[in-house]
Amino acid sequence: MMTPFLLAFLAAVDPCSYLPEKDVRQLFEIPETTPIRAVRADSCSYIWMGLPPSGPQLREALMAGKRLPPRANESLSLRIEPVPNAIKELDARFEKLTKGYTVERDGKELSVKPQQLEWVPNVGEKAFWNSSLSQLVVARKNELFSLVVKKQMKPADLLAAAATAAQAALRKQLPPPAPPVAGPR
Repeated sequence: MMTPFLLAFLAAVDPCSYLPEKDVRQLFEIPETTPIRAVRADSCSYIWMGLPPSGPQLREALMAGKRLPPRANESLSLRIEPVPNAIKELDARFEKLTKGYTVERDGKELSVKPQQLEWVPNVGEKAFWNSSLSQLVVARKNELFSLVVKKQMKPADLLAAAATAAQAALRKQLPPPAPPVAGPR
């Protein structure tokens, strides 16, 4: 259920204001000549075309008889979710995801396999990384920040890039949402 607090929060918070395009360009070393498309919904996503495969990547693929690596879209998504106690919610999600769970879709029970998660120190109040989704989930006070990074990088570099982006977003101190206007009594 959407409470007045949640509606005010969602109306006042634009995730793109936490991580503007200029910050994304700087963090991910995206040249000014590379177009970035921003998509706003319940999150903020930036999508850009990644670099073509490097010479060593091409040689490695050819020598191993593999297909040539494609030049793929790369992206960063940031979603901010208001929750009453972010650390408690983060711990609950970590527990649920590491054990696996079931959901009902179209009248069928579907199993979600346990995820490989790891705690990430020094990011927000508490954070974990889900390598299969390239997702970093960070708790701060009454907010959960969820960053998904799709970029052609080594897994350790991907985690470091997500952590750096999260730290940049967490440094932003946006004004609190305006209190709801009192209606007639």
